[in-house]
Order: sequence, then C-alpha cells, then structure tokens
Amino acid sequence: MGYSCIRIERERDGFKVVASDPKIEAQNRARDSKDGPSAPWKDPNVEFLFDTKAQTIAFVEKAIDIALPADEYTTAFDKLAKEAKETT
Repeated sequence: MGYSCIRIERERDGFKVVASDPKIEAQNRARDSKDGPSAPWKDPNVEFLFDTKAQTIAFVEKAIDIALPADEYTTAFDKLAKEAKETT
C-alpha cells in the first residue's frame, strides 16, 4: 500500500499538481516482492503544470479516483486480517 496523495501548489505562472500514480506504485510493490535482481524503484509521484485554476480543478476532478482509490485501505486491511486468521 502506497502513500497516495494529490497535492496542489501555486507556481509563478499557474499551478502544479503532484499526484500518486497507482501503476508506478504497483510496479514498485512487484519489484519489492521479487527474489533476486529487480527493476529500479521509481518515484510514484508525477507532476503536472496548469496555467489556470479551472484547468487544475478539471484535472483533479478526473484524477482523484485514480490517484486516491477508495478501496485501497479496505483491501489492505482485509488482506492483513485474512493473513492474521491464517497464521493463528
């Protein structure tokens, strides 16, 4: 489970949105679970620059469900609970 986030920063000429890319997070998790040599770790935070507040908001409205999946924490806790039940 990653540290999923969307962050908006004001830039001199507009706005910067930094968002977690779930595909990169998944690649990093797969890399960590392999035995032997693995692919290099990639920063899952990607940056996007926008000129206006309207562009920024339009992007965030479309990206929020991708970058911040609703079931990520539920799924992670369900997996931990199942593992705990199997080990005891």
